[in-house]
Amino acid sequence: MSKRGSKPETGDSQDAIRASSEFIGYGMSFAASTLLFLLGGHWLDGKLGTSPLLALLGMFAGAAAGFWSLYSHVSGLRTRAADDDDGTEGG
Repeated sequence: MSKRGSKPETGDSQDAIRASSEFIGYGMSFAASTLLFLLGGHWLDGKLGTSPLLALLGMFAGAAAGFWSLYSHVSGLRTRAADDDDGTEGG
């Protein structure tokens, strides 16, 4: 660990970058699923003439799918962290 005022060790900064990039990826996955379903609903609205209805349903379905994905990843991380604290390895 690095002390206050000293230069951080290489391992500390690499770990921080790795952890933050993992969570940025989760956020991008959430945003991408929401946007993809929204655009799909908008396209279907244009074909069927049901103006904002399917776009809104798509947005909520995409947000739900993104949230489920985010939740499953984060709960998996908590399980892995608990396994590491116990001294066992997750498979």
